[in-house]
Amino acid sequence: MTQYSKLIEKVIEAGDMAAKNQKSVRRNFKPDGSVLTETDLAIDQLLSDTLKELFPDANIVSEENPRDLFPDRKLTFALDPIDGTDAYSQGMPGWCVALGILNEQLLPVGGIIYAPRWGTDRERGVLLTALPDQEVLYNGSPLKIDADTKKQKQCLQMMISSKLHRTFDLSVYPGKLRSIGSSILHLAALLLHPGVTEVLLAPCFIWDIAAAHAIIKRKGFQVSYLNGKAIDYSVLIHRKKAAGHIVAGTNDSISALRSYFTEKQ
Repeated sequence: MTQYSKLIEKVIEAGDMAAKNQKSVRRNFKPDGSVLTETDLAIDQLLSDTLKELFPDANIVSEENPRDLFPDRKLTFALDPIDGTDAYSQGMPGWCVALGILNEQLLPVGGIIYAPRWGTDRERGVLLTALPDQEVLYNGSPLKIDADTKKQKQCLQMMISSKLHRTFDLSVYPGKLRSIGSSILHLAALLLHPGVTEVLLAPCFIWDIAAAHAIIKRKGFQVSYLNGKAIDYSVLIHRKKAAGHIVAGTNDSISALRSYFTEKQ
């Protein structure tokens, strides 16, 4: 069994543990008002220990546990023990365990996403994997949806962050809007759900986007800032919030989004 195979097994173990604990979870709050549960901390410990064992020379950037970073490392992992903790803590299904993989140039080159309560497979949920230099797999099988399948589609359904109504006039968007509680699943929706054509996210952190960015990029979708600038992960690895709103989709759908929404200066 390879290092990555063992890592995927541990991500599945972590997600299954979270699903089992969900009905009895207790909501706690961080100083910034965001939700934290004991399961977040348990998964952070489990997967951090696993990464240290399997990839001892890699950087780990985790939402729940700040660590020293070393610029010469060949791999950096961006870990979100539960992306969508607020939804998770209220019994909602829109959450996942997410692990992004960045290379020495700090480009997203792989990801593992496990959402045990999402999707149509009641037994397995959703497991998306894209290991470095390997194809994207959905529950172990190649995915048929890619950017080409949505090339002629735009402004049908858009996944959005929950607070975007405070920044933009969303009534100008001609399609439907959906928000489920997880930035990772919002981005992954481009692959999982045939009607979703765009994503617009509020500024967030590396662990909220890296895994999904790597996976959907592998299938031809674009991810960038709304203002057109590239996302610089060399900044985000230092636990800095993204510099602006983030868009994802095909080139045409992103162009359409930019005609509706403009980043405020």
